[in-house]
Order: sequence, then C-alpha cells, then structure tokens
Amino acid sequence: SAVPLLVPPSRSRGALDFGSRLPDFPRAPLPAPLGRLTQWWRQPVRQGPSTGEGVVRWTTRDDVIPLYEAVQGDPPWPTNPVWYRTEGGYIHSGYVQPVRDERQPAVTEIAEPGLWVQVTRSWAEARATPASAYVAHRLYYGTTYRAIAAVTDEEGQVWYQLKEGVSPWRPGPYALGSSFRVVTPEELTPISPGHPDKLLKIDRGAQTLSCLEGDKVVFHTRVSTGNPNTPTPLGEFRVLYKRHARRMTVTDIPSPYDLPGVAFPTYFTWSGVAIHGTYWHNDYGRVHSSGCINVTAEDAQWIFRWVEPVAPYEVYTQRAEPAITGTRVLVV
Repeated sequence: SAVPLLVPPSRSRGALDFGSRLPDFPRAPLPAPLGRLTQWWRQPVRQGPSTGEGVVRWTTRDDVIPLYEAVQGDPPWPTNPVWYRTEGGYIHSGYVQPVRDERQPAVTEIAEPGLWVQVTRSWAEARATPASAYVAHRLYYGTTYRAIAAVTDEEGQVWYQLKEGVSPWRPGPYALGSSFRVVTPEELTPISPGHPDKLLKIDRGAQTLSCLEGDKVVFHTRVSTGNPNTPTPLGEFRVLYKRHARRMTVTDIPSPYDLPGVAFPTYFTWSGVAIHGTYWHNDYGRVHSSGCINVTAEDAQWIFRWVEPVAPYEVYTQRAEPAITGTRVLVV
C-alpha cells in the first residue's frame, strides 16, 4: 500500500521525510505539478505503487504527465522506493523529471556579457533564427545557459540568443524568452567563502555527497556516480575549475551523448570528471554516469556556490589558480 511522503520544513528545497523505515534516504525531489518522462523506453503507469501491480497504460520519452503526490511503495530496485501518483495510477520516479510549466516575463534588453537563464517549462525549443521552422534542440527544464541578446519578432515575442550551455565558442540558437527565468547574481553569491577547512566527500558505496566545514556537515545529498565500466575515480583531489553551465558531448563511447545546458558543473579531474546537475534521470542513490557525479540542478547550484574558487557572475570558466587553492575533494 502507498505510504504518503510528508514534506517537513527544510533548509533545502526538495527534502522529503521518509520516516524510520528508510533512515539512510534523506532526500528526494519534491514533485512539481508535472513530470516529464526522460527515457525512450516505455515506462508503465501501474494500478498501485508496486512492480507487481497491473499496467494501466504506457508512457515514453517527453510525455508530460500530472503529478499528484509522492508515495513510498515497493521499488523495482532497493535504492529508490519513490512512486508518483498520476492520472490513472502510479509511476516509478526513477525516470520521471518533476517539472513546472511556468511562463516568465522576458527581458527585452541584455547587456554584455549576458545573463544566466534557466528553463522553467517542460522544455524550450531552440532554433537557428527566431523565424526558423526547424527546432535544433529541446532545452529541458532546469537546464542553464547564458543569454547574450534579446530580439523581439514581428508578433512582439522576445527571443533570447543563447551561447554558453549550448554553443560555447560562438553565438548560438534562439529560444523564446518566456521559457526562461533569469538566475540573478544574488542567487549565485558564495557560501562560506574563504573558510579554511572545507572538504567535499563523495561516498561511492553509499552514493552520497557531503560538504564539511571542519567536522560540521553543512550539506548532504544522494548522488549517482559512475557505472562499473566507467567508475568515478577514487582518491583525493582538488576542485580545478567550475562553470555556470556546459554542453556535455561525447561521441567516442558505446553510449554517446549530447547534453545541452548541464547546470553548474564543478570539475575535479583534468579528464573532465565533475559534479553537475542532471535532467535525464531522477534516480539518485544508484550508479548511472560515465564517471561524473549526478545531482539535481538545485544541488549542483548549491555546491557551485560553496566550493572554491569563487566564480564571478560574468565568468564562464573559473579556474583554481594555483590549483591547491581549490576545495578538497575526497572520493571513497
């Protein structure tokens, strides 16, 4: 039977109380009003929150469904017991991204070097020009970009031209400004800047990440680290550099990917291993990645603000110079 998940007051948005049955499961995304299916393979909506219940209907990638509540049920794998009640039944949360569909007032003038913006709809459509009929990319909820210009078309619609996050080396495509909110400088102010004893600890066995100031844990969340064939490296590292957003593309592996708008990556190896926001699954606590550490976009932003070096709002890539000034990272 379904056990409703209560939402207590919390420092960090998205925290859920799973009660004494799951003492080591401190966080899960609080459902937004809608959920976007993130994978091409079909996902069943079942009569109850259990893999043993009958299938009501099937869903597939980019279907958007209503989310009514999160419940604790019988999981398809031990690390994630969260199901979402939706129209006609229940769907497991692992590949459902909670989203909102919120239009924003668009900014009509953008000064150099631009504004950081984040998608607030299930997705935004990026086009080569505002008038183009061809959609170059779907830019998903929570993904982050730098808007470098605003153009108003003949119908009065404002389009943002995007760069970093989708096209880092040259001005990129356009998307409707009403699909984005501006991430203000105040939202990116550093947390505990200059603290002399920061440590970011990643536990591959527990699939958790903790930020410590001395002996005090100031942040803790579940993560997804590298798959067995592409494990997150063990050892001691330093934050080398960080970015407000990044398009992550790899083509020379068995499962290539092209991921625009990855939010707030924090890199700690020169091979590109980073902690970053994730929108292609919602299944933290289980390995998923090609070596990076997957967290929610919200968590990635908090970590980005906390780790050294401090990144000014205008900067795309902020390096730790010298490297030993970057926050310590321990992977166990």
